[in-house]
Amino acid sequence: MRRRVVLACILCFQQASLRGQGPLMGQGCSGPVLWLESRAIDLGTIPVEQEVVLGKIMVMNEGDELLEILKVTGPCACFMGASGDTILPPGNGGEIEVKFDKTRIESGPVRRLVVLETNDPRNKTVRVYFSFTVERSEAEELRLLRSEVTHLRREVQVLRADLKKVLAALNAGGSPRAAAQPSPAKADTRVYAVEVGDSAILGNAEAPVTITAFMDFECPFCVREYPKLKAVLAAYPQQVRLVFKHRPLNFHKKAPAAHAAAQLALEQGGPELFWKMCDRIMDNPKALTVSDLRQHARSLQMDLVRFDEVLADSKKVDALLAADMKVAADCNVRATPTIMIDGVKLADRSLDSYKARIESLLAGTTRR
Repeated sequence: MRRRVVLACILCFQQASLRGQGPLMGQGCSGPVLWLESRAIDLGTIPVEQEVVLGKIMVMNEGDELLEILKVTGPCACFMGASGDTILPPGNGGEIEVKFDKTRIESGPVRRLVVLETNDPRNKTVRVYFSFTVERSEAEELRLLRSEVTHLRREVQVLRADLKKVLAALNAGGSPRAAAQPSPAKADTRVYAVEVGDSAILGNAEAPVTITAFMDFECPFCVREYPKLKAVLAAYPQQVRLVFKHRPLNFHKKAPAAHAAAQLALEQGGPELFWKMCDRIMDNPKALTVSDLRQHARSLQMDLVRFDEVLADSKKVDALLAADMKVAADCNVRATPTIMIDGVKLADRSLDSYKARIESLLAGTTRR
């Protein structure tokens, strides 16, 4: 175990996790603050037939301003690029998926570096290491050698072409830079047509303003957001309704079962039973085993035969959540909690921001 403690008043770091992963915490900090689930990720053994090695970096924004992952690079020639959640509003989490070309990596245990550049002034550059073992057959080793020769030839051709471009630019009196950098991505301000469907509603079902919350029961930021959502409803009991949408993130392994338990409560007892189950789960965010969830179901007098049947089958769990997951995909929801007010994502989730948005809608000054 490794601990690294720095006074919060100086650098705003928190104690590294007991698992030794060393997340970069920033509660109480101003500005964007990067949090990593781990900086040392073990991918295990890569199958012989798999040519692309996939790794995921779980990130969150612990600050109070928009966090941007400006650049993701890898010094190894095997690095194929990255994609994912590069813009995270305060309190949001997401993932960065990176790819390595296995055909350009030697056999046996290897370690590869990925570098994240961010707008967090305390963590402008962060290193993440992936460890994995590459296994190959003799035929694949021979194919790899041939592929390496081909890649080397292509690289020489690219270098020659780049050199010609640089020389041409210099001779013309211009800059040797290849091209202008792409414009940074912007926050999502689109208006989405969010389908309520059969989702649970809290508050006045006929309220003129709808808050849609895409939530993950295993996400600590969702747990924090839940009482805030209830406070907003309490402030606008007739004007605002809350629609709950299941959006378990794929790196939260216990979340799907918890969401399935809540959805079963909705099926068996309607919104009233759903919100009772939701309250129990949110009040006990660390108790998400199937046994814990079954105890909630028993206390709420749910059908335990149906409960056991569904939670024992991952396909049935996925089927229960499929409708909400499709809505989330249609609305480009990749992090939780994602809050929409009348179809527009709320980047700043402070109570003042909630109220300002709601008041403008009620006054008819904001497009619905």
